[in-house]
Amino acid sequence: MDMSGRVSDITVINWPIHTCDRIVMKGMKKRVDVKQSYIKVEMRTQQLVILKRRVKKRQEHLNCPKDLTLLLFTMCDKEKLIGELRSRLSSVGRLENEEDFFISTENLCRFLKARDWDIDIAEKALKATIEYRRTVKPLEVDCQWCHDIPGYHSIRQVGFDELGRPVIYSSFIQTTARKITVEDSIRHVTYLIENAKVTMRPGVTTWVFIIDCTGLRLPLCNPRLGYGVTQIMSNHYPERLGMVICLNHSPVFQGVWRAIKAFLHPNTVAKMLLIRSRSKVQQTFSKYFSPELTQWLLEEIRLNKQKPFPVSQKTFWNKPAKNGDHDPRGCASYVANFIEPYSEKSLILIPGFHKPHPTILDSIRGVLDSDKEASLDSSELESNSPLPADEEDTLLYSDDELSNVADITIDEEFQIPKDSIPIRS
Repeated sequence: MDMSGRVSDITVINWPIHTCDRIVMKGMKKRVDVKQSYIKVEMRTQQLVILKRRVKKRQEHLNCPKDLTLLLFTMCDKEKLIGELRSRLSSVGRLENEEDFFISTENLCRFLKARDWDIDIAEKALKATIEYRRTVKPLEVDCQWCHDIPGYHSIRQVGFDELGRPVIYSSFIQTTARKITVEDSIRHVTYLIENAKVTMRPGVTTWVFIIDCTGLRLPLCNPRLGYGVTQIMSNHYPERLGMVICLNHSPVFQGVWRAIKAFLHPNTVAKMLLIRSRSKVQQTFSKYFSPELTQWLLEEIRLNKQKPFPVSQKTFWNKPAKNGDHDPRGCASYVANFIEPYSEKSLILIPGFHKPHPTILDSIRGVLDSDKEASLDSSELESNSPLPADEEDTLLYSDDELSNVADITIDEEFQIPKDSIPIRS
């Protein structure tokens, strides 16, 4: 009831929230918390009509307030945009072996959502990705570095979280490369995520990354490297990143993260969890992962901090020597479903079948170069050795997070290029 005693025609709507979205219109201003998914907004019927009219004008690129976003969409509104985007791409030539890539509702929705449902920007981004896939052919990408030097990259899929999302794990201590570049990282990550997609059940659209910083050095992880890989992910795999859990991070990583963070979209930054304390690690793993994967991760992390570094962990691509021993290739269910089947399928790679880490694949197919594997003695990984015992205890067992970290000096070759632009989510 208003001041005159008349009953007001109030409509209560659910307003979907993006990062600190500000709703601005005549007679109503409201700022919301980014942690909320929806807020209840009371609006007079006439106000709702006005707002919908402004949203429509925004779609038509007329003179609409710049801070009025396209978030007030019913399912019908979104379906119309998806349909229109599909129509705009009808004349684009189909991709080989991916004929439904840009007519798929899931893909169209991801690109629209990543671009705040601005159809023109989404169309441009999707067309760029189509050409990227036509040129690069990511389904055929392989990591020759890991075939030439066993374990050149350690990042690999090891299982799934409770939502069915692929879980991808990496530990710098297991990486046999002395220096990683943007080029080889993009090739390996492309191979990795394209094969992770094959394991995803219908309705699962994102991945989870777990990064164990034990053994981290700037040649293996630096701002230039992080920016290059993140740019590819943002441009051509939008809305695919579900969560990143970073463990045992040191001041070096904090310096790298600080440099990269400035270029990332707030939505992407919000998906990053930095964890150092043992209790928080266990709590987080138990929250997101099954008991099987939780136990595997805790044991993998423990073994990767042992001194001397176990040969079985250094050669993470090989099957354990004894039944019942920890398998560094992944948790038992992942190994049983996605690695061991290769031993039953001769040496033929079946198109569309999930391929694990390249070196794991070479090992199980019996084509691993034994001379190269034998050359990876302890001296090869000396520069990647675990931290001193006192630092190790601090990283694993302290409940204190790194907060006041001094700036570190980063050589120009590891810095983000000066002409780089911010990365979208």
